[in-house]
Amino acid sequence: MDARSGVNFRAFSRFATALLAGGFAATGALASDVPLTLTDRGFPIVEVAINGAGPFPMVLDTAAGITTVTTPVKDELGLANIGRMPQPVQLAGGPQAVDLYVMGQVTLGGRSAPAPITIVLDAPMKYVREARGILGMNVLSHFSLDIDQPGKRIVLYEPGALPASGSDWSMLPVAKRWDHFLVVDAVVNGIAVKAVIDTGANETILNGKLRDALGIVEGGPGVTAGNLALTDTQSLKATIGPITLDRTTWDTLKVQAADLPLFKALGVSEAPGMILGNDALKQVRLFVDYAGDKIYLTRPAAPALIGSEAP
Repeated sequence: MDARSGVNFRAFSRFATALLAGGFAATGALASDVPLTLTDRGFPIVEVAINGAGPFPMVLDTAAGITTVTTPVKDELGLANIGRMPQPVQLAGGPQAVDLYVMGQVTLGGRSAPAPITIVLDAPMKYVREARGILGMNVLSHFSLDIDQPGKRIVLYEPGALPASGSDWSMLPVAKRWDHFLVVDAVVNGIAVKAVIDTGANETILNGKLRDALGIVEGGPGVTAGNLALTDTQSLKATIGPITLDRTTWDTLKVQAADLPLFKALGVSEAPGMILGNDALKQVRLFVDYAGDKIYLTRPAAPALIGSEAP
């Protein structure tokens, strides 16, 4: 999504401190189970309440710094404008000046987290008409989060909780960042890569360094011209693989390659890097331990073959 590059939290932390009227309010130590759906374009959607109103369907975006709303939601909730963001927001296609609005609390699965400030983004929603905003990391990072897309649900846990035993989890440390973006080490065709874990991107996107390292060139074998709709940026489309994160591997994946300003904003433009999108992530179960700076991945168990039972 356009908001996945997030907001400079330092630029409005004073606003957030002044407006936050209380801390994280969880409803207890038990897990909260929330249904999840996928749009035709592959965006994950969950329903939230905002200040007790709703429900509002939102894109679950692990690479959006802030939870955003559309203009109709802003008007419906009567959110107050508190002025222009001190610095432009870095969107996928580049920086954009935005206004700030007072919001309050976002509730997901009966658990509430503070979201004192929001911005209004309408343009990305024309690609996700099922949603009325983007659920970002200023809410998600208050939990340990089990995103089980094959099981069509997410499960919220207390901060610091770890995934349940009994599954073959791969664990990867997350780069320590003030903005909570999930950047992990990956390997693509033997090349070391920095990968941004981004459920809000329905496609996987390579930066220029990785494109060149993989030999993806215009007119090359299997390479076609593409376009990234959210930014109207020309790209090259190709099939790559294997992509490996610890012990989790995608043998092949169709990707696009483009030098987006987003890569520089995320600090992954000077070496091979990628945004690992929901085309890959929807195939796995992803557990995010924000407090411990770790993610865990596992693939769902394969269904039993018909007639495979022992006689």
